[in-house]
Amino acid sequence: MKKIMFMVAACAAMVACNNGKTTTNADSTDSVTQDSVAAVDSAVYEGMTPAADVAGIKYRVALAKDSSNGFNVSEAYMKSDSEADTVYNYTGNYVVLKKDVKGKENTYYQFDLGKDNKVNFLVVNDSTLRLVNTDFEEPATNSKDMNYDLKLK
Repeated sequence: MKKIMFMVAACAAMVACNNGKTTTNADSTDSVTQDSVAAVDSAVYEGMTPAADVAGIKYRVALAKDSSNGFNVSEAYMKSDSEADTVYNYTGNYVVLKKDVKGKENTYYQFDLGKDNKVNFLVVNDSTLRLVNTDFEEPATNSKDMNYDLKLK
């Protein structure tokens, strides 16, 4: 009986320690999570970035435009241009960073997407965010097929 109770407690602890990350399949959507930030005055950016093992990663980033700096990020790993395989949703507070990269001061948004997973976006202009690496460097690509930009919707 003690072993069964221990297993139940261990399972409950694993569910409770999900770090704000939810997983859904392509057929279901987590509209409550996505709309919680979008319901307030927010800016929503969307775009698909290249990926090695899937057709691309479709990002949807909703930023609260108030002092809370709240965010909702959806990462959809795409089977094709229109069909998602796995979707991850994250919420929290983003950090605004000013960094001098290659002699130019830029503004970046940093999102904590779970354990040791921080994602950085360069604020290109009022309507574009660009995915950058951990050193805040832009992707080295000139191809239109390799687009790392998210556009304001």
